[in-house]
Amino acid sequence: MATAVASPDLTSPEYQNLENSSRTSDQQKSKYLVGSWFDLIFICNLYWPLILLIDGWGGLRAHESLLFWQVFFVTTPHRWITLFLVFGDREKYAQGINKYLIVTLLIVGSMSLLWLSVGSLLCLMAVDYVWNAWHFAAQHHGIYRIYSRGQSSSNSIWPRCEKWLYRSFILYAIARVAGWSWSNEQTSEWLFQLDYLMLAIPVLIVMQQWIASIGHRWAESWTGALYTTSVMTLFTCLLLAVHIQSEKLVLQLALASALFHAVEYLGIVSWSMQSTRVVKRKDLFGYVGSRWIGYLVVFVIVLGAGAWVMEHGAVKIWAAINLMVAFLHYSFDGMIWKKPRQAKVL
Repeated sequence: MATAVASPDLTSPEYQNLENSSRTSDQQKSKYLVGSWFDLIFICNLYWPLILLIDGWGGLRAHESLLFWQVFFVTTPHRWITLFLVFGDREKYAQGINKYLIVTLLIVGSMSLLWLSVGSLLCLMAVDYVWNAWHFAAQHHGIYRIYSRGQSSSNSIWPRCEKWLYRSFILYAIARVAGWSWSNEQTSEWLFQLDYLMLAIPVLIVMQQWIASIGHRWAESWTGALYTTSVMTLFTCLLLAVHIQSEKLVLQLALASALFHAVEYLGIVSWSMQSTRVVKRKDLFGYVGSRWIGYLVVFVIVLGAGAWVMEHGAVKIWAAINLMVAFLHYSFDGMIWKKPRQAKVL
């Protein structure tokens, strides 16, 4: 499954005051992050069934075309843009850039040594798959938490249970996609039984969220429930495709999930960069934020085209660099998007 990201729980320290940014009354009432169409298309990704239909009806040629755009112009930019969020932000330097530099040196140094000594990226690709799976699960749950912030009691046990159920189901579906058990009849038999048990998780989560939305502050919570419904439906279909061992459908749904993941990340970054707090800053971040859409389009086109050229001119070097950036993306996302812990009152 070619993709990445995950944002842990809520917003980062530098973005935690976004709620104080000026928003229209409609956005406040409906709980949209940006606006109805933006949220439904670029964060809830309600179009993913259409991608699946195009992929299915268009055959191999359509699948390869979608894969081309997904890999080079969506997934690759969504990983590389994290480097700008870290090293292009002056506030990161004020807060302490050393931790980011240490992580960068550790990842780049260790991966370079391993690659030069072994001469292969296979073991790193295996690590990438596992880390990326966690990244997927954490990001999807994190975006749901952004939508639902302030709606649950800190003393309630359900949010903690929901967190691990949410992530566990996505992790299980991605693990099943790996296909390591498909050819083992004995293993497949008990996994098939486990599939039915795991499929109860999305049903439980989605039902609970819609019931809670209907019964309490509907206008503020239905977008979070809709987002979860979209995510859980996609991964439920993915697990069912694995269950019936339809390799073609698994590949199509994996592509759809990769697009979903990367597009929603770029959507969340856009929401953050266009906030009043960022736009008013008198530095590089503020300058780019005030012209965000234009810079984002140029960034995606230039990086996507450059990635395509590198893929055909220096494939091994590009694969190594891209893996390093992927690992940095996973690491930094766990740092910049995590909700800061509140100090305990003694």
